[in-house]
Amino acid sequence: MGQDNFFKELDSKFKTGDIKEVEKYIVASMERVIRENDLPALLSIANELGGIYRVTNRFSEAKKVYAVAEEVIRRLGLENTEQHGTTLLNLASVHTEEGDPSKALELYQRVSSIFQCSGLQNDYRMAALCNNISHAYEKLGMQNEAVSYAEKALKIIKGQQGYDVELATTHTTLAARYMKQQRQEEALEHLKEAEKIFLNLPGKRNVHYAATLNALGELCYRRGQLEDSAKYYEQALAVVKENYGENKAYTEISGNLAMVYETISCKNQRMSGLELSEAYFNEYGKKMIRENFSEYERYMAVGLVGEGSECFGFDDQFSESHDFGPGFCIWLPEEIYQSIGWKIREAYEKLPKTFRDKRRAETLEGAGRVGVFSIQEFYKKYIGCTEVPKNNVEWLFTPETSLCTVTNGKVFEDHLGEFTRIRNGLLGFYPRDIYLKKLAARMAMMSQTGQYNYERCMKRKEYAAAYLACSEFVKTTVSAVYLLNQKYTPFYKWMFRGMEKLERLREIKPMLEQLIALPDIPENTERKAAIIEDICLKIRDELKRQGLIDGNDAFLNSHCRYMVSLIADPQIKSLPIMFDGK
Repeated sequence: MGQDNFFKELDSKFKTGDIKEVEKYIVASMERVIRENDLPALLSIANELGGIYRVTNRFSEAKKVYAVAEEVIRRLGLENTEQHGTTLLNLASVHTEEGDPSKALELYQRVSSIFQCSGLQNDYRMAALCNNISHAYEKLGMQNEAVSYAEKALKIIKGQQGYDVELATTHTTLAARYMKQQRQEEALEHLKEAEKIFLNLPGKRNVHYAATLNALGELCYRRGQLEDSAKYYEQALAVVKENYGENKAYTEISGNLAMVYETISCKNQRMSGLELSEAYFNEYGKKMIRENFSEYERYMAVGLVGEGSECFGFDDQFSESHDFGPGFCIWLPEEIYQSIGWKIREAYEKLPKTFRDKRRAETLEGAGRVGVFSIQEFYKKYIGCTEVPKNNVEWLFTPETSLCTVTNGKVFEDHLGEFTRIRNGLLGFYPRDIYLKKLAARMAMMSQTGQYNYERCMKRKEYAAAYLACSEFVKTTVSAVYLLNQKYTPFYKWMFRGMEKLERLREIKPMLEQLIALPDIPENTERKAAIIEDICLKIRDELKRQGLIDGNDAFLNSHCRYMVSLIADPQIKSLPIMFDGK
């Protein structure tokens, strides 16, 4: 059977939706071409089988198959050809899914060189490479780089004919990256475009459509459209199950759907402060603006951002005792604020004080959280400057909890885009050198307080010092977990609550809670020291996964010098290990 017939039969097998039958067919075909010593066919089939192993999470088997493919390439004299590049691209994607994106990026660089030397700069394969590089950077938490490569992929694939599936998946990839940067409207535009392409494809629903549906489910969830979110997740589950059965992706989407159902259940019980604010604006604020200040509407950003549990989405019935209730923020450019801000404020103050049976009760300390503000003064109040920090030193000395405060909440609408431009610049997270410096400082502090001083203080019977050492370890660990998630650490009151929303290392939260609950008495020393060590091991593993350390030492301090060596800025590099400006 020739290669053309093999792929025709393979397509037919895929249409049945039985991934086990597909695998059996590919394995049998591979055994046959090995017997026939048909090396070109073996190369093609090995790449197909490696892909099957990857999507079914059998990474070791996938790597063995790609090793066979590389040996065939060597025997055929195809090193540094298009075939070689494609095989390396497939192998790199295995490393990404296995949790080693740094190794994947090394391979992707080789692929890029091969493709460019082969004249494939504008080929669909280069678009696939850019998408894969974007995915690896996303796994490393480097969101700006992830977006950049996804945008490159879309630019390339748009110029191709006959690659509808690749175009749709690229729209989906870019949308996912935009969501990481809170660019929801842009994300929705690309997801709807991907959905339209998939729905127009003939035959059975393409398996890649599941990623688009899953992303739509996530976006709807973020926008509070819970019923739509559940619908998209349910459709995504059906597509995955139809093509691959209940694999890893099926499990992850099932978890997302369960979260939506739980949120719907909670939502039916109480309207959150953020929802109350947006509903209040829609009912009263929009009318006030359009009837009295229509000529200034194009300069306005409106939303709820700043201090207060409702801005973080953490409010509950206990939050309603003070500084809670209907209200929203209007942000204006400084020159507009100076000329008309007072008049808009007067109109705002005349809006109804009670809405949906809630009345805003402000304390002296909580006054001024809603109302009319200058964009520049709003940011300056919290982060000390009117713009995104311009250099590493400004980033280093910008208070971390303040960065969290000005990037929380929700912007309901922003006609001018200036408020959102600054917000997105801050949401892009720290420059890499500052990220490394802060992580190195947290590692050193965790190591000193938890792995070193806590047990020594207990052995010396200095129980107050041990209590302080444990407390510092807990606070520093929480902030390290936020950093490793590319998120700013919130005000201490919400540090633990916010950990529930993080993607990585959420399992550390109950470990820290267990550590805190154990009194600092001699009989607990060994147990607390063991918990501290387990937490540090998890931090070490995540640092290694992100490619930030290269050893296995459990003592975090031993990795700090290496991490500092990765810093490019000499001014930041020369600072003391434990200094991070927070």
